[in-house]
Amino acid sequence: MSRRREKDGNPAARTLNRLTGKHRRTLALSAWASVAGSLILIAELGCVALAIAEILRGGSVSAAFTYLAAFLILALARIVAESISTTLAANATEDVKLQTREELTRAIAELSPADRARPLAGETANLLTNHVDALGPYLTRYRSARLRATVIPLVVLVITAYFSWVAAAVLLVTGPLIPIFMALIGAEARSASERQLQQIGTMNAGLLDRLQGLTTLRLFDAIPRAAESLRREGDEIRKRTMAVLRIAFISSAVLELFSALGVAFAAVYVGFSLLGLFQFGAYGGLSLAGGLFVLMIAPEYFRPLRDFAAAYHDQASAFAACNEIEKLLDPSRRRLPARNAEIVPLARLELDKVSVVLDGTTILPAFSLRVERGERIALVGPSGSGKSMLLALLAGLVTLADGKMLVNGREDVVCAIAWLGQKPAFVQGSVAANLAMYRGLTNRDGFDAAIRIAHAEGVIAKLERGYDEVLRENAANLSGGEAQRLAIARLALSNADFILADEPTEHLDAETAEAVIDGLFASADGRTLIVATHDPRVVARADRVIDVRRLPGDNLGAAA
Repeated sequence: MSRRREKDGNPAARTLNRLTGKHRRTLALSAWASVAGSLILIAELGCVALAIAEILRGGSVSAAFTYLAAFLILALARIVAESISTTLAANATEDVKLQTREELTRAIAELSPADRARPLAGETANLLTNHVDALGPYLTRYRSARLRATVIPLVVLVITAYFSWVAAAVLLVTGPLIPIFMALIGAEARSASERQLQQIGTMNAGLLDRLQGLTTLRLFDAIPRAAESLRREGDEIRKRTMAVLRIAFISSAVLELFSALGVAFAAVYVGFSLLGLFQFGAYGGLSLAGGLFVLMIAPEYFRPLRDFAAAYHDQASAFAACNEIEKLLDPSRRRLPARNAEIVPLARLELDKVSVVLDGTTILPAFSLRVERGERIALVGPSGSGKSMLLALLAGLVTLADGKMLVNGREDVVCAIAWLGQKPAFVQGSVAANLAMYRGLTNRDGFDAAIRIAHAEGVIAKLERGYDEVLRENAANLSGGEAQRLAIARLALSNADFILADEPTEHLDAETAEAVIDGLFASADGRTLIVATHDPRVVARADRVIDVRRLPGDNLGAAA
């Protein structure tokens, strides 16, 4: 009942329960196999106690060897049980972590790049690695430890009471101190884990941001300030990590104290009873075998409780991680529509009374627009007027607040789109691999023609290995104009019949900008092109110019 209340009242527990749903039976079997191993250990200790008592009494050697043989058989059975428990838990844990990473990856992909609540790249990396990994110890240790802490102490208590109610009473008094202490430290342990994970995520995001902006930091002589900021963040992580460890070590020390006291009191009673100094607390007197058995299993009464206390920190870390995971998986977040629609050649695109609202703010009020195949449209307007947002809307990167987007008069289909931004994306790899990215080409057919269209012959010529030259991430070893021309060559190679470009000539010199414009319009031959721009040379080449400030209302096919 308490476990059900925990799941109902704790969002993190509900998330964990959902993530482990299909592996619940496997994890339960793993936990029971672990319990079986502990029960077998108790039986082993009984065999040892009987063997020692038989030898000390000068009894039959064969009987002692029989007990030892039983001990060896039980030891083998315990190894098998523990191996089953470990294997099942490890396999289920890996599946849960893989499934969670897949869910998170899909959820991140469904978030609009314009979503201000979208986690930063460093936070995303931390979520997919550290936070998901924090689920592992909970699944492999905590669940088994919780079941053992429920079953084994009761079994040991019943067995001990059979031999001596006094020894059982000693265990019964000292045992509950452990869960009581755990309850006292639980909230603080969870809070410390949450603070630590959040700080790690913040530092990861900040570190990635500084690495990506290293050139800018160097230009503004801000490297020392950035280094000092990272040092402070690292020091804060150190403090928060030490806070978590401090709680863990202090709690472990107190738990060991309670365990030692309980075992010591039980040992004193057993010792004095065997010496004949205590004549009470046992039914008909405490035998040597019974006393040894009680003495041996007393630590096993506390061991599951200690293991549970140690694993309780795993639960705190898992709950802290699940709180962050649930924020991203929250179904109430606005997500992009599913991408499984049929792709058709673009004949006509219509926006029918569409609007865009982000975080309660209307970014683009209701408007209508029609674009015919082969049109070359320039979007103009001052910075912040909504040009980039309109491109994001056309690319399907923003969820409509109202209205419809129709391709060839249908809502259930999409067209192939190619994107060209101010800073085109390149992965670390050869020029050829990056050029073939849109089509997945296995050969270099058409490369030379695409390079000529993009006026990028000079770019390829200066590369020592030509198409085999390795580009660094985002083409860091090329200038902005060179990267832009290679991106246009990639457009020319693509199968997309709808090209969206966001200020492609921004920050380029006049000569390079002219080459980029020529290449862009040449690559768009026979295709539809919409480009957001401040450049009058781009505007002059467009068939139609739309001022985004005049969009609200009915603008189907209207030129601004």
